[in-house]
Amino acid sequence: MDTTESAPPPAGGAPPRGSGLARRTYLPRTIGLGIGALCAGAGLYQANAPAWVWGVMLVYCFAWPHIALRISLRSASPYAAERRNLMVDSFAGGVWPVAMAFNVLPSVLLLAALAMNNFATGGARLFGKGVLAHLAGAVAALLLVGPKFQPESSFMTVLLCVPFLLSYPLVLGVVMYRLSIELSRRKDELVMEKRRADEANLAKTRVLAELAARDELTGLFNRRHMTELLAQQRAACQRSGEGFVVALVDLDHFKRINDSHGHAVGDSVLRAFAEQAGAAMRGTDTVGRWGGEEFLVVYPRSTAHEAAQGAARLREHVAAAVVTTPAGQLVTFTVSIGLTEHLPPESVEALVERADRAMYQAKSQGRNRVVALPQAPAPA
Repeated sequence: MDTTESAPPPAGGAPPRGSGLARRTYLPRTIGLGIGALCAGAGLYQANAPAWVWGVMLVYCFAWPHIALRISLRSASPYAAERRNLMVDSFAGGVWPVAMAFNVLPSVLLLAALAMNNFATGGARLFGKGVLAHLAGAVAALLLVGPKFQPESSFMTVLLCVPFLLSYPLVLGVVMYRLSIELSRRKDELVMEKRRADEANLAKTRVLAELAARDELTGLFNRRHMTELLAQQRAACQRSGEGFVVALVDLDHFKRINDSHGHAVGDSVLRAFAEQAGAAMRGTDTVGRWGGEEFLVVYPRSTAHEAAQGAARLREHVAAAVVTTPAGQLVTFTVSIGLTEHLPPESVEALVERADRAMYQAKSQGRNRVVALPQAPAPA
């Protein structure tokens, strides 16, 4: 015998699959068999059935619903157990017409109710199994009580079948309505879960895209992102006519810092520059690492003169920064900045090349200064 089917589900775990089906079936089974006892009793009375058949009928109609629920809920697979319970119902559905001498009205009502249950639960396949169970029940009843054929329904039998005829479709309708509400609720939950999952995936994608656009050492944007930004700014300038300025920033004597204090201190200097740039930039400005100790700044919707003021602010912030070495030495550093305004319809490459020339002019003029090309007044 397979003992797993009767084992209770783990304590504290999720409800086993099918426990909801067992509970939904309990109400129509209890009410249906309770009222169906009137139909079956009327038919058995007309057929003059023996007392033991009455006893079996009463036990089945009033005890079986509770036994079936207990069997399903205590099973490791309530869904499979409930389908077997429905086959018990179908088997009984084949017994009672024979026991009632094929009394037409109660027999048809009971078989129709069972057919609805089976089809609603398992579709055509379970309905077909139910038909086979009906036939098995009928054969068993023929062997136990013998063949008897009295199809006429008395007026009293008709009256006793009316409650079942009126109530059971209503009960089934209520159950199906509650099921539709439950399915609608679960659908809404699934939609919300999918929406939350999509939002989480989108947020994760954005985080990954942000990480992919950042320089690992400084946390500033990397060259690929800055190149894309330059192309976007150029396209926006062509559409709206609003200008923008590009600045190339180079750390002065950075090789000397690396040679004198080591690359770890050089990395600290690069990170210190990134901090100072973040403090000096406007919210609309963007700074990124262009390569090595060279950085690129984009000033959108700005003239060269306006950008030169921002570049001077950046130069001052950097000149005031201090990096402490592991040996306790204080290291200061400066930057040379070359900037230029975009001149439509020039290419991004030409724009950056002109900013590069301006930056080298700043270095040749003594470093720690801002130079603009075409020449514009720049704060010292």
